[in-house]
Amino acid sequence: MKALTTIIAITFISVSSLFAQNYPRPLLAPGESQIEGGLGISWINENGQTVPYYMIGVMPDLQFGKLGIGLDLTMRISTNTGKIRKQDWSGGAYRKIIRYISWGQMGDPVFAKVGQMDMATIGQGFIVYDYNNSPSYDNRTIGAELGLDFNKFGFQAMYGNFNQPGVTGGRAYVRPLRFTTLGAIPVIGGFELGATYVTDQNPNSGIVYREATAVPVNGGGLGTSYTPYNTGRLSEYGFDAGLPILRIPFADADLYYDYAQINHFGHGSAAGVLVNFNSLGLAKASVKLEHQWIGRQFIPEYFNQFYELNRYVPNDTGYFSQATQLANTPGGQGWYGQITVAVLQQFQIVGGYRGIDHDPNGGLLHLETRFPNLVPMIAFSAGYDRWGIQSFKDAFQLDKRSLLYAFFGYKPYPFMTVGFNYYWTFIPVSGGYEVQKRIEPRVMFNFSF
Repeated sequence: MKALTTIIAITFISVSSLFAQNYPRPLLAPGESQIEGGLGISWINENGQTVPYYMIGVMPDLQFGKLGIGLDLTMRISTNTGKIRKQDWSGGAYRKIIRYISWGQMGDPVFAKVGQMDMATIGQGFIVYDYNNSPSYDNRTIGAELGLDFNKFGFQAMYGNFNQPGVTGGRAYVRPLRFTTLGAIPVIGGFELGATYVTDQNPNSGIVYREATAVPVNGGGLGTSYTPYNTGRLSEYGFDAGLPILRIPFADADLYYDYAQINHFGHGSAAGVLVNFNSLGLAKASVKLEHQWIGRQFIPEYFNQFYELNRYVPNDTGYFSQATQLANTPGGQGWYGQITVAVLQQFQIVGGYRGIDHDPNGGLLHLETRFPNLVPMIAFSAGYDRWGIQSFKDAFQLDKRSLLYAFFGYKPYPFMTVGFNYYWTFIPVSGGYEVQKRIEPRVMFNFSF
């Protein structure tokens, strides 16, 4: 009951809270395109110092029928040397330029996307949920998503990083009643069975701990050598079932059940309900509530928005890894709740929270708020993600367990916005990641067509 109360509280707080995408896609009408550009100053925390850069760029979101293209053509120029910031273009400039190239929308018979993946989900999300392949602003990567729905059966697939071995997997599903005359029965004709397999081919994905060994050192005496213990490339498989229970013009509802097993570790299951509301196409809302049974050495939504940051992080005392956290998970029962509300292109609110009984580090929070046109002459979009939440007070902190994005702007004209961005993101350092803060006041021009 305490976990359920926390879910409800977090959901209502999300109305005024935050979201952690590097580049939240604009709320555009179907077929609408937008070109946004401008200039400003960027203060970036680098090597313990705050370094200023002049900034100029263009970020188009273009729609050609079902084809969508989003680019980032931004340059930051040092105020001291006049040189372009190399981190924005090193390691493959195309990874920084291509935000997305997409065909259709998720849920269409054919959906495909190449680019930065900020909220990739497979099935109901018990294995992969809100996966982000580019949580570091300076280390953006290119991945791909695919969705095919042939009415009687379908397939989802994802590939996290074309630059190196990483997260890849998919889900095949079938609606068996549609192969018979029972498929014509309203509602239950959509009964669905699915199977999911996801693996991380990164060689560090299965490292659990380091084994200490005494070794000779220069000058005599003994030192300590740490040898990683690797369980192998981590993989997870699962099975699910979904049953529609309501289909009416303004609402639909589905029950679902998921089971998942992480190889060499534990297993878990979940049952939930997903309800979608649609009011004449003007306002949309969805509510998801899920109860989870979590075995020892199992983490639901294992591949989430923080996975790329937590896979393997060397530090002064050894390292931290997602697999080590997995090995130490005690198990228990938990809840996941999420609410989404959107009204045309006026505003969008998303709030989701997972809590696990008897696991003080099991809390996972995702919040998003966007108000581009609701208040005259004001634009606001923001978001927040946090993992390892131990209490309500701990839910709203900025440290290595947080991602933050926020934008506030004033619109003296419909096509012009004066505002600033604030990022709490990460930068690659010595095989791991360190917190990086950015403040970017800017003047932007926006044209939709």
